[in-house]
Amino acid sequence: MQTARRVPYWASLALLAYMPFHIFLSQWLSTFTGGLSVWKLWKDAALLLVTVFAVCLVFWQRRGTKLFVALTALTAVYALLHVALWAAHPHIYRDSALLGVTYNVRVLCFSVLGLAAGLLYPGELPWRTALKVVLVVSTVVAALGVLQYFLPKDLLTHFGYSLQRGVRPAFFIDDRPNLPRIMSTLRDPNSLGAYLVLPMAVLAGLALRLRDVNRRLLVLGALSLQALAVFLTFSRSAWLAAVLAVVLVVWWEYRAWFLGIARRYWWLVLAAVLVVGAGVYAERHAYFVKSILSHSTGKPKAQYDSNGFHLELVEKGLRGIRATPLGHGPGTAGLASIQNPNGGQLTENYYVQIGFEVGVLGLALFLAYNALVYARLWQAKTSGKFALCAAFWAYVLTNMLLHTWSNEAVAAQWWIMAGLALSLPWGRAATHAGRQPGKPKQAK
Repeated sequence: MQTARRVPYWASLALLAYMPFHIFLSQWLSTFTGGLSVWKLWKDAALLLVTVFAVCLVFWQRRGTKLFVALTALTAVYALLHVALWAAHPHIYRDSALLGVTYNVRVLCFSVLGLAAGLLYPGELPWRTALKVVLVVSTVVAALGVLQYFLPKDLLTHFGYSLQRGVRPAFFIDDRPNLPRIMSTLRDPNSLGAYLVLPMAVLAGLALRLRDVNRRLLVLGALSLQALAVFLTFSRSAWLAAVLAVVLVVWWEYRAWFLGIARRYWWLVLAAVLVVGAGVYAERHAYFVKSILSHSTGKPKAQYDSNGFHLELVEKGLRGIRATPLGHGPGTAGLASIQNPNGGQLTENYYVQIGFEVGVLGLALFLAYNALVYARLWQAKTSGKFALCAAFWAYVLTNMLLHTWSNEAVAAQWWIMAGLALSLPWGRAATHAGRQPGKPKQAK
């Protein structure tokens, strides 16, 4: 029984390590074995099985908490709502509907699995081991991404990447070969950038807390590598998310120290902001600003640039919610919908996507789940709390612009780690403000 209770934790670590490489391995290995669809879906089937096993074991061992019961119940209701809406709209393209249910429900399953893994684990949960897995794997992914920038752009075609097989082998700003974007082993540049947000937040906190010089240099090196990878994605949403996450971690960790600095040098900060803002405005028509920052170079005779296209899709999704507030059914919007040969409905906003698919009720359930998880994370005292909370708001930002939670690597990383963190008793592995080594002294 002790071994069985460790299985959900081992499964969580396996998912954290495997998910960032899932796309690459599926595309490559399926060229030898065939069955690309099986390679794509097996990890979702495995997640469902191990989550059901973990939930049953938690209740059998009577280790469930009120939070676990609430999250499990919300996940079950959310899943049943998807199935009911699919039954109410039998005309939905089957493959899209199946993917819609899978993509949406697995987000919540990740956190239920992580929470169950922590509740079941005999003895003290190896929380730091999970953090190490996240940091090591993300650093490897970042290194491969930076290397990709200098390699031939058609390299991934030799590993089974192609539009016909569902994954683009290379990305460019406005499809211009002189403006490449990296995606490493993930599906696209935006997903890579989003995936690195949480590790960067963790590394930023470690860099400020560590007293040992060698370890701090190692952490700073990993942070710099990941920051470079995020930059080379040229994903504006990832840039903003990474900056937001790191700033929030630093602010929450050392608020008093920075307030003292801000009071003393507020005029210098204000002047820097004004200078940078004026510089960007003055150079708004320059090549760098139009191509790299705004992605507004525009294709000849194109109706919209990148920004206009985003806005149009969001507005179209909102009109769909207003027209059918009960929902159009799973797979009718988002990444799952593009499987439909008759055309899909991208919304460029994950929350609008959920509202479009499962209606106002489904969106309310999802937001309630998010609010409950975040509130309990904020009340906890575990190490990594600030990184998880900072990344939460960063992902709120990216999901307002993209379908971030539909990516398995991004969703697995944050939600599994959140679940594990929620399972820790308050005070265990705690990060106590004011007692951390290397913390800056409060400015007088």
